Amino acid sequence: MFNRALINFDTSILEQIHSRSLELLSDSGIRFFSEKAVDVFRSRGFRISGQTVFFEEKDIADALQTVPPKFTIKARNPDKNICIGGGDYMMAPGYGPPFIIETSGEKRNATLKDVHTFCRLVQTSEYLDFNSSIVVQPNDVATQTAHLDILLATILLTDKPLMGSSSSEIAARDSLKLAERIWGNSNDPVMISLVDSLSPLQYSEESLDSLMLYAASGQPVIIHSSCSLGSTGPITIAGSLVISNATTLAGICLSQLIRPGTPIVYGLGGSPTEMRTGGYVNASPEDAKHTAIVTALGRFYGIPCRSQGALTESFCLDYQAGMESAMMMTTAALSGADVSLHTCGTYGSMLAMSFEKFIADEDLCGALKKLMKPVEFSEDAFAMDLIKELGTSGNYLMQRHTMKRCRTEFYEPALNTRAIHARWQQLELRDMDKRAGKVLENRLSAYEKPDIDPHLERDLEKFVEGRKVS
Repeated sequence: MFNRALINFDTSILEQIHSRSLELLSDSGIRFFSEKAVDVFRSRGFRISGQTVFFEEKDIADALQTVPPKFTIKARNPDKNICIGGGDYMMAPGYGPPFIIETSGEKRNATLKDVHTFCRLVQTSEYLDFNSSIVVQPNDVATQTAHLDILLATILLTDKPLMGSSSSEIAARDSLKLAERIWGNSNDPVMISLVDSLSPLQYSEESLDSLMLYAASGQPVIIHSSCSLGSTGPITIAGSLVISNATTLAGICLSQLIRPGTPIVYGLGGSPTEMRTGGYVNASPEDAKHTAIVTALGRFYGIPCRSQGALTESFCLDYQAGMESAMMMTTAALSGADVSLHTCGTYGSMLAMSFEKFIADEDLCGALKKLMKPVEFSEDAFAMDLIKELGTSGNYLMQRHTMKRCRTEFYEPALNTRAIHARWQQLELRDMDKRAGKVLENRLSAYEKPDIDPHLERDLEKFVEGRKVS
């Protein structure tokens, strides 16, 4: 039996994190900036002081008991449905950046055209399983209705699973109404959303309203908490884990009070504060340690877990970008993460996206999915008859066994070079960003819009048009 969780933690450590989180929930509580959320807790007899809700051990235990260990999200194309918690590693691209970094290093505002381009890349990707709800934040459309433009683009230009907006209750409601036009009035999971807490120990009104709406509709929610070590949370990883875990558990509890059995993905993170500037730093060893521990905590609670993706502080396709992205993604893969956002295209503290880095990160995603695939131990794979036949003098290159498997046995990167030095010197596109640009050009030229019923397409467009003028 292949065990993806190759990085493990002593259960006693996880129990310490959990017990200290319960202590924090009982003694300090969590602040909920939503009267509707506070009313839910009040109606169930929770101890409340103003906007702060206090939790007992049984409250958390009862909530964890009803969270499903795995669930399936339907896609517009049933062949692209995804199961979260079933042992596979589901990946989505960058989430939320307002900027694009060009190969020249120039930073510019993202546009709706960029959203469309990323949707085409997601659709043609061998490795990405769904699109982010804000793959970039377009600057050339109204902020209040940008979620409609992004989700419509994802629906029409891809047929993979959707991610709903959680920027406000209105955005969440719009997301559900668009989904209803595709799947009808069903409580089956058809989109996933992300709810981030505030640090320390708080949830915003917008996040809570979205969480409650999605939970009431039976739609999966990634509930994620994190802090900046040394500024919005303790400087130590242990302290960061407790404060963020307590906050995430409180959000999970609310989701299960709204609708027991609401599918949840457990999320927790933490990154250092740059002590010389006060800035936020990601893709650090501390970040990677949070990724490893969060997956262990997810298994401890029996809940699918989310990790960060191919993050970097760099703004170009250099060694730093590759090293930091590979460290983050490999840690998530070997720890057994179920879902990652930001797996393709992210630069500079998740503030910018790059088309070329998107292409480069895909090779990393592909390599990791190959790494996580169980090694085959069938009779044919052992090849005992062939080994005995050839003995010490054999050449396996031209054997039928080799030829039958030569196109599928090894991972073949689309971008990385595998050439001797002399041939590498002769390459027209020697630099990574230039090779990525060529792959990008070919991918976009080969893109074909997935089929969709024209009446459904027009209905979706009319809904979006109507909402923009309402």
